[in-house]
Amino acid sequence: MSRCRCGNRARIVSNVVQSMQGGSDRCVDVCSNPICGEPGNLSLYAPLIYDEIGVNLCTTFATGVNIPEEYPTVTKATIQAIDASYEYGEDNVEIEGIRGRQNCVSVTLSNITVTFALRLYDDACRLVDTIYPTAVYLPSDEMAETFDEDTNPTSVELELFAPYGLAYEEGGENGFTPILNYVGFLDTNNSVTQGLNMYCIAKLIDLDLEESEITVGLTCVLQSLYHAGYKVESEGKIDTPKGSIINPEDSDCLRFVAGDLLNLEIKPLNLGAPDYEENLKRECCDPEENCSGSCGCGPTSQA
Repeated sequence: MSRCRCGNRARIVSNVVQSMQGGSDRCVDVCSNPICGEPGNLSLYAPLIYDEIGVNLCTTFATGVNIPEEYPTVTKATIQAIDASYEYGEDNVEIEGIRGRQNCVSVTLSNITVTFALRLYDDACRLVDTIYPTAVYLPSDEMAETFDEDTNPTSVELELFAPYGLAYEEGGENGFTPILNYVGFLDTNNSVTQGLNMYCIAKLIDLDLEESEITVGLTCVLQSLYHAGYKVESEGKIDTPKGSIINPEDSDCLRFVAGDLLNLEIKPLNLGAPDYEENLKRECCDPEENCSGSCGCGPTSQA
């Protein structure tokens, strides 16, 4: 980083900006006149998956509702995994380093309580109701109702490449506990975090209406994920489809409503070669001079 002077104040800028301060005869200051158009590249801060592995599980469990009695017209159903809860420690979820292999971790899954959204339909595929059964996958107790040696054992151990480390929560013997973030469909867990993440996808294998039981296959995918900045080639902004309101009257408001959608055309800077648009972020004249409209799109030239 370097320092440049804008008026009487020193501001810290990147080395690229500093090297370009005197290299252009254009007088453009994007702080007052943002440039328009579409960028050739986008600078994104995005999550990157470094490693992932999945496992399939399956078990049969009660829905908790007497379907024939409460929903006599139901003949079909669909299912979605919306949440998974678990604890850390022995016979639960354990995350440990691997001796002599510092860039990998071992993740043991056990006692995962999964909540489902089970949508019930009649014979004409009309939605009757949605219920929310739960089931324990990978139960640590072999006497559990959902245990099956082949399809739903007591635990599974998975290995992940995690070169930038783990995420933690406060608590545990040493003050912090490594965590596995579940990415679900609740307002509390519908986002990824740096470190280890898990999501689950459910499939309804069988619907036993007479016993009010369901057999559900579950795919659980673990990922090691970290955020970083990337340059991505741009093919332009999204062309958003528009719905129109038809009215025989004519007015300014009506023409606006019937017209195209507003779209801000100010583009982000290309922070590097080949355009070096960082150079446009500088003062172009004395602050007391009238600099408006000297170049660039101008502060009001937005679509």
